[in-house]
Amino acid sequence: MVDRFRPVSIEELPSHLILEILCSGRLSAIDLACLELTSKTFGGSHGLYPFKFSSLVDFAAFQLCASHIIYSKTSLNSQKELYDRCGANWKRVLRFLQSVEQSSEMVETSAGNMQITTGKYHTLLISNSSVYSCGSGLSGVLGQGPETQCVAFTRISFPPLARVVHVSASFNHAAFVMQSGEVFTCGDNSSSCCGHSDTSRPISRPRLVESLKGVPCKQVKFKLLSE
Repeated sequence: MVDRFRPVSIEELPSHLILEILCSGRLSAIDLACLELTSKTFGGSHGLYPFKFSSLVDFAAFQLCASHIIYSKTSLNSQKELYDRCGANWKRVLRFLQSVEQSSEMVETSAGNMQITTGKYHTLLISNSSVYSCGSGLSGVLGQGPETQCVAFTRISFPPLARVVHVSASFNHAAFVMQSGEVFTCGDNSSSCCGHSDTSRPISRPRLVESLKGVPCKQVKFKLLSE
């Protein structure tokens, strides 16, 4: 008589079911590495793909990387360079991608996802992909057009359907990263420091950085220097 309540090892499951579990997105790169170290039966070839995989876990890590928003939006050359720099190890590539994602500074709250960052005299807030600014600043750093002061959080206008996932502030300019990977900037553009080489005038409302088209970004960091 078969004991229906006998614990079942993952290794006893069919390979297609194991792969489905591994690719569910609920396991981290470290979890995959631990599974591979403790397993004796994970393995097999996957000749339909232009890579060689040492195990089923390695193949699962590759699939998770391929579906990751950061990896999937990079060029083939950049993907190969990242793979090579990670020692041709898909679990390391996945761990790198997950680390970048987790460092976005976005916080889950009961009111939704939020991020707050500050310049010297102003504050920027993301609330569920909408961005608000308050404080004072010259050269359009508030993203509100010619306004140089906002006494309360005021929403910054972006193109329709644009979803902001990361914002960075400095003393006199700001950068906004979209879910699509596009980057918008505003503020003091002297010496083209906002990335707009066609003008040195201040950018008073967020403007797409054309030179970064095709180079998807996750976040932009400014270093705020003290005077």
